[in-house]
Order: sequence, then structure tokens, then C-alpha cells
Amino acid sequence: DVWFADADNGFAIGAYGSFFRTSDSGETWTSAPISEWDFHLQHLASSADGRLYMAAEAGVIYRSDDGGETWAELPSPYEGSFFGTLPLDGDTVLVFGLQGHLFRSDDAGESWTAIETGTTAMLTDGLRLADGTIVISGLGGIVLVSSDGGSTFDTRPQPDRQGISTVVDAGDGQLLMVGEFGVKMMPAASLAK
Repeated sequence: DVWFADADNGFAIGAYGSFFRTSDSGETWTSAPISEWDFHLQHLASSADGRLYMAAEAGVIYRSDDGGETWAELPSPYEGSFFGTLPLDGDTVLVFGLQGHLFRSDDAGESWTAIETGTTAMLTDGLRLADGTIVISGLGGIVLVSSDGGSTFDTRPQPDRQGISTVVDAGDGQLLMVGEFGVKMMPAASLAK
């Protein structure tokens, strides 16, 4: 994953604990490992208050409270790989990954609650729309939808059952989805019950 705080300062993360920093818009990168572990680092996201959350394999979750200068490993509710984080309001954050596992924390990752997803498909990406609806995508055409701030989710499997790797809010009530089918637009309203 790649994440930038502003036009100049950013991070790139990846396999075997790879963590790189740039302060010149990506012209040069410096290796800056954050742990002695070599777990794959999967996804990096920022909360509204500036906390950074990182999902990794083997159930590892990191948080930075100082803009990525230092990282703390959080207690984990699961030993399998996480592929995404989705910070919500205040100290609430979701993490998700293998076998349909989805967890919610309301204390910035200090404790976690499992959320029923109704699937064992790998969960790949997530976002919150302007109206507050939360969408999490997955393999097998799985789309999870929450209208209560991420406390519960309804499963909306897509008819073609093709895996979705990325979901983006394209604006004007449209979702851009990327997956085994290529790239397609979907009206967000089609996910409503």
C-alpha cells in the first residue's frame, strides 16, 4: 500500500515487513522497518484525528499516534491475515481479512469485538460513503453493507460471484469496483435492501 500525509510526505509498505518513507514526493525512499517481524504489511489508513492504522498478516495490527514516526503493535483478536482497516468516527476502527473475519474496536484498537459477516470469503477493501453507509468488498462477489455505523452488516452477494479487490466512491451515487470482472460502475443505491 502507499499512503501520503501531504504532497511530500508518505509511506510505502509491503512484503516481508517492507516499510519505506519519503519526504520529497516519492523522488527518494528510505527503508524504515517498524518491527523485527517480517510479516507482510497490507494496508494503511488514517483516522480523522490523524491516527494511522496498519493491517498485516498473522493477525498483526499496528497504530501510530504521531504521524508514522513510531508504531505500536495492538492486541489482536485473530491470528489470520488482515487485509484492510477502516477508521470511522472517534476511536472506532474496523479491521478485516481472511475467512470473512471482521472486527470492530471503539477504543482505537485496544480491544475488539467480532462482527458476524455471514461469509467465509476473504474481505479485501472497505469505505464509508458520504451518507454514512459502510461497504466492504470481498472475494466470491461478496459485498457487506452497514447502515448503523459498522455495528452490523448485511451480506449482498453479487450475482456473478466474481471477486472484488477494490471498491471506490466514484461520487454521484456510484461505486467503482475492480476485480475478476475488470472494472465496473455500480449504483450505491443497488446495495440497499
